[in-house]
Amino acid sequence: MKIATKLLGLLIFSSFTILLGGGITWIELSKLAAEIGKIAEEDLPLIQHMTEMQESQLAQAVNFERAFRFNSRYAESATARNTFSEARGEFKRRDGLVDDALRKVDNILKREIQKALSNQQKEYWSDLKSELDLYKIMHDIYGNKSEEAFSLIVKNQPDQAEFAAERMQKSAEELKAEMRSLLRQAITLSQNSANIAKEDQQRTINIVLIAFIFIIGATLGFGIFVTRDIVNSLNKAVDIAEEVSAGNLSTKVEITSTDEIGQLLASLKKMTENLNSLIYKVQQSGIQMTSSTTQIAASGKQLEATMTEQLASTNEVTSTAQEIANTSGELVKTMEQVAQLSQITADSASHGQQDLMRMESTMRHLANATSSISAKLGVMNEKANNISSVVTTITKVADQTNLLSLNAAIEAEKAGEYGAGFAVVAREIRRLADQTAVATLEIETMVKEMQSAVSTGVMEMDKFSKDVSTSVENVGKISEQIAKVIEQVQSLTPQFEMANKRVENQSESAQQISEAMVQLSEASQQTADSLRDTNNALERLDDTAQGLQTEVSVFQV
Repeated sequence: MKIATKLLGLLIFSSFTILLGGGITWIELSKLAAEIGKIAEEDLPLIQHMTEMQESQLAQAVNFERAFRFNSRYAESATARNTFSEARGEFKRRDGLVDDALRKVDNILKREIQKALSNQQKEYWSDLKSELDLYKIMHDIYGNKSEEAFSLIVKNQPDQAEFAAERMQKSAEELKAEMRSLLRQAITLSQNSANIAKEDQQRTINIVLIAFIFIIGATLGFGIFVTRDIVNSLNKAVDIAEEVSAGNLSTKVEITSTDEIGQLLASLKKMTENLNSLIYKVQQSGIQMTSSTTQIAASGKQLEATMTEQLASTNEVTSTAQEIANTSGELVKTMEQVAQLSQITADSASHGQQDLMRMESTMRHLANATSSISAKLGVMNEKANNISSVVTTITKVADQTNLLSLNAAIEAEKAGEYGAGFAVVAREIRRLADQTAVATLEIETMVKEMQSAVSTGVMEMDKFSKDVSTSVENVGKISEQIAKVIEQVQSLTPQFEMANKRVENQSESAQQISEAMVQLSEASQQTADSLRDTNNALERLDDTAQGLQTEVSVFQV
């Protein structure tokens, strides 16, 4: 596998793990947002509509009491009839408001039953729906009895109307008790939703932390594995090059990969084999040359007689020297190719460093995304503040209800014994207002707990952003380590250039040998009178052969 492919694989793996962590984070945050949205869109409106039902029910009781005060005077006084009609009309209007609130609550409960994710949740909402159906039945009974009492008053049957009012009062008490039960169950369900939202928040934090710890660990582990593989291959190539530069041509080159390092090792293996063959030939030629020059020096006196034979031998040596020069030229080209491969290796390592820099940029984008999530949690905090505003409105309604109870008590005092029943209604109004205030306080406490949980989430996201910044710094350190590897690879280039110069020197020496042999061939053509010059040339040739033998003896073949 190519080094560039390994680095690209590291980048792809890192990107995949980052996308995986981001996807998990988005899914969990979506669940949390849905739960909080459910509280804001369903639970609070449910309690609000039930409170409206309770308020309208109380107003019905007040208007019925107001109308019933004129039971015995309905036929005698036009003022009594007008006041009765107004109270009856307001009673019916409030009855319509109760029916409207009942429809809204019924629609909310049906939606919640359909959206329930578990059998337990479905059972909770179904129980509340059953309670609401029972309340509808009781409210219809209450309406029928009140209409019966109104009709008896209009028919001027006060005794029967009073008896109907007593039965209606019993129905009103049962209706109030059922209303309180409905409110308690609705508040309990709202508390359960808040607890579920808190659990979802903690689970989201845990999952996100585990996911990103896994991402960082997996990316670092894969990066260390890729870097170690590249460094080990480079160290193997450096060791082989040092052995060859020390003259050990018997070094075995093992190729275990097909990447750029494997190609470099293959080139080193080919170069070593070529050098081994060349040095072996040079050593053999040097030995033969030394032996020949010794024999030529010993038989100098016989040079004239053996001139023809010596010329033939000289021509053979000249041909051999030319082959050595040609082989040296090919070796020079091979060394140039090795130097080019070394440069290509350094360039590939540089590309790997650039890939790591892009990975660092990706980590910075992740840090920016974390900041965006913190901003969204801030928006959730603002939504919680809006919920607090709704709670404040409910509190104001409770205060107005208290004021209504005070007015009712005053009216009861004015009415004297006719206001005794109205005083009972006033006490019930005050008790209902107190219960509403307590429920409002509980809701306000839950909203504050939710705001605290959201603030904690913002702090945790800030801490996570700092962890991501630390990871960016670690990626920068890895990039610096790869830069050191690049420097080590680039340091190989001067060594190859030095070896190239040595081979060029050997090529020049081989060329000099070839030229000397040409001179020897020309000297062999001279007459016996130039024997002294020929002997001197033979001595120089012997010195050159000895020097060549000394140079090539350092190589182990």
